[in-house]
Amino acid sequence: MKVKLLIIISLILASLMLGSCKDERKPAPKPKVSRLKGKAIKVATEAAKQLVETDHSDTLAMQNCILEAKAMQAEFQLADDSIAVASFNKAYKQYLEENDPDLAKEIFVERPKDLPEGAKWDEFEELEED
Repeated sequence: MKVKLLIIISLILASLMLGSCKDERKPAPKPKVSRLKGKAIKVATEAAKQLVETDHSDTLAMQNCILEAKAMQAEFQLADDSIAVASFNKAYKQYLEENDPDLAKEIFVERPKDLPEGAKWDEFEELEED
């Protein structure tokens, strides 16, 4: 009888000890997905197409196209969808580079070489006139 009681108490203690152990491994991060990525690419492509088709001598019209594109991009920023924003930026730039490389060079500037590694930089940031 004492042996059975000792075995039962040992099993209870063992199960309590196992139950109190925590799994210290962190779960694998879920890959980010964006329900707006496709829409962002389509909208960016259309915005870039509009800019390319605008009379390049009409700087006011061109500025208006760029501002409209920025407003379209803001939709994805407000949705807090960084994947959609990045997709918009990439599609917009890619369309311009393929269809009007000279305009793309004027709009998108290269990352400054003297910028420290890891420093934030936005190629879409408004540039200062010389």
